[in-house]
Amino acid sequence: MEKIIYINNAKQMIDLGERIGKVVEANMVIALDGDLGAGKTTMTKGIAKGLGVEGIVNSPTFVIMKIYEGRLTLYHLD
Repeated sequence: MEKIIYINNAKQMIDLGERIGKVVEANMVIALDGDLGAGKTTMTKGIAKGLGVEGIVNSPTFVIMKIYEGRLTLYHLD
């Protein structure tokens, strides 16, 4: 099944990510693929919000991986 969702701004991307974060289950893997500036980190911010992560979520470009604790542990890899 394929579903196309059109995103017009960062808030919509975060809102979609938050909805995903609220339903994600342990051991699920979500892979985001896109060019620089495509919105991968913005989506991850929303997912983190949905997982109850507090604090700033930013790109792990220079450290390869960041770990955030919420309802589930979020591993953000670059």
